[in-house]
Amino acid sequence: MEDVNEYSNMEEFAEGSKINASKNQQDDGKMFIGGLSWDMSKKDLTEYLSRFGEVVDCTIKIDPVTGRSRGFGFVLFKDAASVDKVLELKEHKLDGKLIDPKRAKALKGKEPPKKVFVSGLSPDTSEEQIKEYFEAFGEIENIELPMDTKTNERRGFCFITYTDEEPVKKLLENRYHQIGSGKCEIKVAQPKEVYRQQQQQQKGGRGAAAGGRGGTRGRGQDYSGQQSTYGKASRGGGNHQNNYQPY
Repeated sequence: MEDVNEYSNMEEFAEGSKINASKNQQDDGKMFIGGLSWDMSKKDLTEYLSRFGEVVDCTIKIDPVTGRSRGFGFVLFKDAASVDKVLELKEHKLDGKLIDPKRAKALKGKEPPKKVFVSGLSPDTSEEQIKEYFEAFGEIENIELPMDTKTNERRGFCFITYTDEEPVKKLLENRYHQIGSGKCEIKVAQPKEVYRQQQQQQKGGRGAAAGGRGGTRGRGQDYSGQQSTYGKASRGGGNHQNNYQPY
């Protein structure tokens, strides 16, 4: 009965939010779980790992194009001692397959995230409304509202940069936020080169299927290189090239 309660408590927040919040920081309770079967569910993975201690967050990484599991995920235990218990067992078999749990390591050489990507913005949401909403989470350093160079209209997403990482952690506790009349999704913004590396890795995993998605790849790059007419970055003449992509 205890495992059921633990799982119910975990469902109260967005999947992966606590894991993502400490992406660039060492968290002794976090584990990388590789070798997952394509049909593995978050519920089954959570129930199995709950044998070793209370699980506070669990996520299985999904390919955004195919919608299928990428064969790995992450789990966050309440206590670091649970990680030691998992590693003490030489073999872990789940869904008829050996899985490969490892202690997760912080991304080295990177500063804690201070910038977020916001998608799903309604065209009638004003800059003042956007500023007012995000200021409630912390001090804003910059707001970027990219414009469509062909129509000269504002695009349906923006970037918010804070002066420190704490507001980003608060935002990521919920995946979706109601901003004005739009339901917006919040993600960590990553440097463009990191995003391209991830895209290349995903394409490699898809094989020949990527060849027929040229249009999709083009759309994926729409978030980069757009002119911004707002915030500190545009004061040099409005030709700021956005160096970030959604995580």
